[in-house]
Amino acid sequence: MLPLDGIRVLDLTRLLPGAVATMMLADLGADVVKIEDPFGGDYSRWMQPRIGESSVFFNVNNRSKRSVILNLKHADGPATLRRLAARCDVLIESYRPATLNKFGCDYDSLRVVNPKLVFCGLSGWGADGPLAQQAGHDLNYVAVGGLTGAMQFPQPMGGQIADMGGAYIAVAGILAALLRRERTGIGGFVDTSLAESALPFNIYNWTEAATTGIQAGQGHLTGGLAYYRVYTAQDGVSVALAALEEKFWRNFCAGVGRPDWLGFHGRPEVQSTLQSELSAMFATRTAAEWEALLGSADCCFTVIPPTSEAHNNTQFQSRGLLGLTADGQPFMRSPIRIDGELPVLGAVPGYGEHTRSVLIDYGFSAEEISNLIESACVKVG
Repeated sequence: MLPLDGIRVLDLTRLLPGAVATMMLADLGADVVKIEDPFGGDYSRWMQPRIGESSVFFNVNNRSKRSVILNLKHADGPATLRRLAARCDVLIESYRPATLNKFGCDYDSLRVVNPKLVFCGLSGWGADGPLAQQAGHDLNYVAVGGLTGAMQFPQPMGGQIADMGGAYIAVAGILAALLRRERTGIGGFVDTSLAESALPFNIYNWTEAATTGIQAGQGHLTGGLAYYRVYTAQDGVSVALAALEEKFWRNFCAGVGRPDWLGFHGRPEVQSTLQSELSAMFATRTAAEWEALLGSADCCFTVIPPTSEAHNNTQFQSRGLLGLTADGQPFMRSPIRIDGELPVLGAVPGYGEHTRSVLIDYGFSAEEISNLIESACVKVG
């Protein structure tokens, strides 16, 4: 039995954070119903790259869900959503704060029909504050949170830090609210801000800079230490050395035959010189040669692969975390693993594929469903 077997989730989100959060809930056993509008639904359905008619990005984030097409702007749309919410456990939405108020489908309205409802608002800046209604994307959130400014050369990050952090924060908040509901019988409102979700990723850099005034790119974890940096091998491939602890630095020095460097650990005044020496040294061999020399030296050394080859990592493969299906579709399982069970790779829902079956499951009669379809309040894919 999976931890969330029997939990019903309504997903009113689009794009990345909400899709990842609800897929993680599905991996834990929840029945996730993706509510999509009749004007194209989730934008990511139509994004590149594609394999055949299918968006790879949508597929990797939306498996194991069911899709319903519901027009909230239709006269019967809000009432239909309220009926669905009355019989679900969790509702998660990613509109700007207060958007659902005008439909009478905000948390305060829905908890009247379902006091046990856990409602998660997943927004850029949070439910309140001076920026609550301001537009933003991951690049904006990580910039304001100090992550971009901590880099030697500020640029877009190598991943969607705020978006993915927000997905995890949403899941944590939802699970905590469900646990509290088990004890009290009452649901709650989970306020998840993408910008705030990026902040913990910068906790060391921020505390260091705020208390010492250290400049961008010169912090312990942002390039100031020669033994915690990225270097370039002879063949142009990047390698990462993260020998922060002295024991790892000792192992590294032994591996490369430089005992004279042992005393350089923990001495800020020699780091610039040491960086130059390490750069010159790494340029003398290929990345594969360095891997052969240092891969088993227990010194926190790795060759940096192209992002396209992440699924070839033997550790990830052995644990079944990510890979490609037979037709070339990427998949990524939730890293939450309980009792060693791997989440089943469920099907990706077609647009509105489950409208009729979901309405039946949620107590709508055959006549009511026919009327909703005929009036174009809902649509069958």
